[in-house]
Amino acid sequence: MKRILAALLVLSLLTAWAQPRAVATLPPYASLAGYVLGPGWRVEALLPPGANPHLYQPRPSDLKRVAGARLVIMNGFGLDDWVVDRLVRPNNLKARVLSAEAGLGPHAVRLPSGELDPHVWTDPLLMALFGFDLARVAGTLDPAHKDAYLTRARQLADRLFALDQTLREAIEKAPGRAFVAYKNPFSYLVRRYDLKRLFLIGKSPSAGVTPKELAEAARVLKAHRLKGFLSPYQLLPEAHRVAQNLGVQAYPFYLLDEADPDYFKTWEANLKALTAVLGE
Repeated sequence: MKRILAALLVLSLLTAWAQPRAVATLPPYASLAGYVLGPGWRVEALLPPGANPHLYQPRPSDLKRVAGARLVIMNGFGLDDWVVDRLVRPNNLKARVLSAEAGLGPHAVRLPSGELDPHVWTDPLLMALFGFDLARVAGTLDPAHKDAYLTRARQLADRLFALDQTLREAIEKAPGRAFVAYKNPFSYLVRRYDLKRLFLIGKSPSAGVTPKELAEAARVLKAHRLKGFLSPYQLLPEAHRVAQNLGVQAYPFYLLDEADPDYFKTWEANLKALTAVLGE
């Protein structure tokens, strides 16, 4: 029995070693990549739940994971360039880097500042396009299974189209399409689902909220009879303080799959928050 267990352990170790590794900077991409790449790949995310990609400092464990990766998946748009500059170039020039920006750049939304909004993964239909980009890249790395990657990308696209339809139906049943946001314009939601962002509290994640902004937020919330505003989960502690000041509620939107490692399950939580803040 001991020999059998030892043999099974060696076999499992050899299998793990032989599996190609894909490393994604952000959890949503790791989740979606798992659907496309399938069980033949080991897929991991670098950022832990709740981490801020703008401020993230790579850990020694990240270096090890990237050094052994065959594929590195990043968002781009200036959000996670550190993965190339600090991890790929110094440690693994052989890794193939796939940036969502390469395929989705023409579909990006501009912020009021004129910069491109990096949060493209919050649009399910854009993620369907990304899935096909990923399948094509995986097919070049593993030509023997390129058809399987494309098949799984199509299956993922079907699920993302179904998610999009679920979101549309739920938004149609909401009291309205107007909302107040906290430190994130949620640009892709606004564009995709024809929403109206009435006011943005805090012009950037690092900016403080001025008394003038608080007064205007209070006016807008009262005028439109809104019971709260939408905030990124990462900023929820400070959002709660602002909400308490305004006498309303801060509803969390999980940008980085903090609610669940699975992209689709995270959207279940996000949909509840989104429909709760809609009014007018």
